[in-house]
Amino acid sequence: MSITATEIEVLKIIKQKNSLISMKELSSKAGLEIGYTYMLCKSLEKQDCIGFFTRSSCRITGKGKSMIS
Repeated sequence: MSITATEIEVLKIIKQKNSLISMKELSSKAGLEIGYTYMLCKSLEKQDCIGFFTRSSCRITGKGKSMIS
């Protein structure tokens, strides 16, 4: 599975936060609708680029960091 440009942008925002980020904050910073942001994050989770800690907050993984380095 390949990562889209929008997913890369979402990963960059999550990495900048350097801790847990909520879907609400992420969608606001990305300028995306919250449902679309959640869908992108679920795709990134399937690719082991982020991990969810609650239904509405996530953190970047080592693999995710390497995808944008």
